Amino acid sequence: MQLNKVQNEFLGCTSAIAVDNQEQFLKLKEWMGIQNLFLQDGTPVTQLNTDVTNKRVAFYRDDIGMFVGYDHPANIGMNYSIKEFNEAFPETKNYEQRSLFGGDDAASIRAPEDDLVADPMEDIVETEVKEVKNELSLADTLNQLEVGKITPATITGNVIEFKDTVINAINKYKNIVVTQDNFKELTDTRADLNNKKKIITENRKNIKNEALREINEVYDAMTDIIKAIDDVVGPLDSEIKGFEAKEKEALKQKMMETTINPTLDMLIKQEMLDDDTRKEFTFKPSWTNVSAFTKTGNLTKKTTDEINAELNRIVELYNQKQKDIETIKSTVTQLSIAHGLDAQLNVDTYVELYKKGTSMPDVQQRINRDVEMIKNAVQKEADKKAQEIVSKQQMPNHEQNTEIAENTSQEQNKQSNITVLTDDKTGEVLAKGNDHQILAQIAPTPEKFEGKIYEYTYSFSGSFGAIKTFSNILKLLSMMFKDFKYERK
Repeated sequence: MQLNKVQNEFLGCTSAIAVDNQEQFLKLKEWMGIQNLFLQDGTPVTQLNTDVTNKRVAFYRDDIGMFVGYDHPANIGMNYSIKEFNEAFPETKNYEQRSLFGGDDAASIRAPEDDLVADPMEDIVETEVKEVKNELSLADTLNQLEVGKITPATITGNVIEFKDTVINAINKYKNIVVTQDNFKELTDTRADLNNKKKIITENRKNIKNEALREINEVYDAMTDIIKAIDDVVGPLDSEIKGFEAKEKEALKQKMMETTINPTLDMLIKQEMLDDDTRKEFTFKPSWTNVSAFTKTGNLTKKTTDEINAELNRIVELYNQKQKDIETIKSTVTQLSIAHGLDAQLNVDTYVELYKKGTSMPDVQQRINRDVEMIKNAVQKEADKKAQEIVSKQQMPNHEQNTEIAENTSQEQNKQSNITVLTDDKTGEVLAKGNDHQILAQIAPTPEKFEGKIYEYTYSFSGSFGAIKTFSNILKLLSMMFKDFKYERK
């Protein structure tokens, strides 16, 4: 395909091509795709998706050969000339030129004179020849504006040079005494001084007003231009930031779907994470910046390292949560054994509190509070029964005394059925059980024994219930500790 002049200038980074509607943009994008052009981030230009409905957009290539799109030709700069779409693709018919900024009142951009259609009445009616002037772009217009600098006003006269001489001459008449001899002279002197004062006063006022007139005109003109810029830049800045926010959000969703979510799914599948902790992942806004990607569109090493660091953070958070949950379970078990509360403390209640966001210190405080409350309730019930026993003992009825004795015997038998295992050195309760259940404290592994596996061989005999209970304990230990193995021979 042979390129025309405008197309060569576009590829040579000297001209920009402006489009006015979506149809023109699609044709331009197709042509740029054929030329194998890329965006600055390395994405093929064929993936560019821009809505140019009801607005004018200019596109150009920068000096490093990457394709760039701008929503306003003024952003292109002075080194580029703006060419109309029909100049780049003259085969397009019925092209309607529109305003650079849009709207009915804005001035339109004229095509080059070589492309103008001759007036059919030119051979019949004599027409006035007028100079055709192309409207300047905003950038060119702004570059023509000279803010200028202050130049001191040139004032004729010798006031400054003769100021000291005149003041010294005037001061000679200070404190002078009027006499018959100098009356006439001093009267004339007074008149001369007053006349000169009047002239100087009027000129001083005129000089100031004349100087300020030019200053005020320039100052007011600058103020008007600043206001016009503010009126445009404010809404434009809001639009640009809104567009950038949408682009960043779309890129964030793409990164989550293609890169981050698959990794999170894998971690959950490998039981290194759960759904609740997954929600703790924090996506940094800087990951959608241009600097987060290479020219080929891949994530930079810095960005990849930051994403991996965040993934490691939530994995560590999950591990810590599991350790905290095990601590809660161990604490409840130990307190149940130490205070003889058996199953009155529900460990699931405290685990659920922690999972819902309650801190470990607050969960511990809740456990301690519940233990005291249960102990007080048990003590209160015991005091009540003791009071009932005392009351019945005071009654002469033999049957009541017999009932009291039987109840007392049953309570004693119940207490005597509890078996407690304590540490020989410290007296710490290691395990506790009765006819219904066994509660044991989990022994921690000292740091110096971490990572080592120990193997022992035991032979056991006993009743069915004892062997079955022991079998259940072994199975529970294998569920709690991944490195605990046992086999039945």
